[in-house]
Amino acid sequence: MSFLRPFQKLIFNTKYINASRTVTFHYISRNLMSKSLYYSEFGDPIEVVKFREVEVPPLKSQEVLVRMLAAPVNPADINTIQGKYPVNIKLPIIPGNEGVGIVEDIGKEISGICPGDRVIITKPAQGTWRNVGVFEKDVVRVIPNDLGLIEAATLTVNPCTAYRMLSDFKPVKDGHVVIQNGANSACGQNVIQICKAWGIKNINIVRNRPEINELKKYLESLGATMVLTEEELRSTNIFKENIVSRPALALNCVGGKSALELSRHLEKSGVMVTYGAMSREPISIPNAALIFKNISFHGFWMTAWNEKASMTEKETMMKDILTLMCEKKLKGPVSKMVKFENYREALANALTTQGFTGCRNFCLPRLPCVPGDEGVGVIVEIGNKVCTVEPDERVVITSRLLGTWQYYGIYHERDVHVISPNIPLPEASMLTIAPCMAFRMLKDFRKVQPGQTVIQNAANSACGQCLIQLCKAWDIKTFNIVANHCNYESVKKHLLNLGATAVYTLEEAEELTTFNTSLTRPVLGLNCLGGRFEDVMLKLLEKNGTIVYYGSAFDIPIAKHVLRCDVSFNRFHLCHWDTHASVIEKDAMMNNIINLMVTGKFKAPAYHPLELKNYIHAFKHTVNCEAFSNNNYVFDFTLT
Repeated sequence: MSFLRPFQKLIFNTKYINASRTVTFHYISRNLMSKSLYYSEFGDPIEVVKFREVEVPPLKSQEVLVRMLAAPVNPADINTIQGKYPVNIKLPIIPGNEGVGIVEDIGKEISGICPGDRVIITKPAQGTWRNVGVFEKDVVRVIPNDLGLIEAATLTVNPCTAYRMLSDFKPVKDGHVVIQNGANSACGQNVIQICKAWGIKNINIVRNRPEINELKKYLESLGATMVLTEEELRSTNIFKENIVSRPALALNCVGGKSALELSRHLEKSGVMVTYGAMSREPISIPNAALIFKNISFHGFWMTAWNEKASMTEKETMMKDILTLMCEKKLKGPVSKMVKFENYREALANALTTQGFTGCRNFCLPRLPCVPGDEGVGVIVEIGNKVCTVEPDERVVITSRLLGTWQYYGIYHERDVHVISPNIPLPEASMLTIAPCMAFRMLKDFRKVQPGQTVIQNAANSACGQCLIQLCKAWDIKTFNIVANHCNYESVKKHLLNLGATAVYTLEEAEELTTFNTSLTRPVLGLNCLGGRFEDVMLKLLEKNGTIVYYGSAFDIPIAKHVLRCDVSFNRFHLCHWDTHASVIEKDAMMNNIINLMVTGKFKAPAYHPLELKNYIHAFKHTVNCEAFSNNNYVFDFTLT
């Protein structure tokens, strides 16, 4: 799923730096607009949740302006909107209980928080489903910048719930076994990982499904001692045969028969903690469990714990969880990143068996709007306060959603970048997306040395062609996989002319057992497609290699790491990088790419120019997956 550039085009950076001068801008909070979801009545989330844009009020002395990066959709969020969650809220309200963002400005009396800090929202009902918001200082907490986006966005609910249930009811660190149902839930995955980090054996119960073997492997890769279906739990002998000791602690989020089955296997004086009721069925407690086994039953609600706990207890818990996350012992659940405009998709999925999805807040284009995300032009006229560009300079548009499919456009000076007039128009018009994606993926995930090999699928895509040329310029070998139905012979010839070391069809790559002398095993894999293309990449990747998911593969759950536990798995989207990168980093990248273009070492991916009036032809002949395309269309405004 494609991403849209976040909030950058609505606020000024504190400082804009180019090669020759520094210009300082000032915030005008009363003109700052926030895009958010809200609801004015309880009911079906699909029906009652609406979108709006409102002005952000000026900051008070103890308030913080935060640009949100990601906010998850939790079951509690859905229940709150439905009016079924036991919390007092005043309508209308912005939904969202947790999320992560970047501080853009602070009140005059605030210390310990600075613009640029990454923060999480620590208290519920603060309204995180918006792209920018004003929060009280007491509800935000600064977190390490190297913490993953999913981990940060989902930190305050499920990891904390798992941590408390494993800490407050039974001394499991003494060697007791834990059993839980709903083990594939977000909280269940956190329970598994914390148990592994603490050396606790854990039995995990899930519902049967067609892909049960893949699910079991995934949970085992997180640290599950055993994974059983509900049917397998009813007939298992692992406790009778002493393969695993009977559990001392049971964690129940399902209720009904599933909870009853958990209680049957608890040891004497065991404890069951209920924190959810996904089946919506009550728990039946056998008399024998109370009389003869002395089993105790408790409920847990993270909100209630937060209201009673001391600051010391909260800080100790947060430090422990952050330590586990920074040490890569606790990672966020598999989540799907959803554009803010597709919020109904996230809500719909949260209401079905698909489970809840991660929901990242993005700006929406203001309709009606001019399409086009990148392009090149010449400055015709400037405002009287513009100081970073001059008339007649050639510039590229660096921000998304600004509309480049037009002969004349008005843009803010921060959204353009001056380029050399010596760069050919095709290269300039496609400068800001595919080349930048290829550049970042080669730079940010693995330090690839000259002579080493990078493997990629979708090598005929615009990004793939850019990657080949960057690798050639940096003396890096490339192993390129393309689909065999894309005029393979002509595509292969074109990629070899660009500098590809080797080009194979998917079928040829699958049959490959040895490398020729011009290639070493790849240390970095760039995966745009998934499926068989991903499988062959994993098979050929060097031991302890790195793989990066991007493009169409970005939304694929990273579940195949059980096949290559030595490999580092990562996701990349250029807009995510844009969100965090400084102006200096962006300028350095652009100047590197521009230098290669000026010296003739980098040229535009294969393209077909056409007049703007022929846009229907471009639409009809542009395939929905560029990995299977042989050509790119460019609107050439110089054609008559």
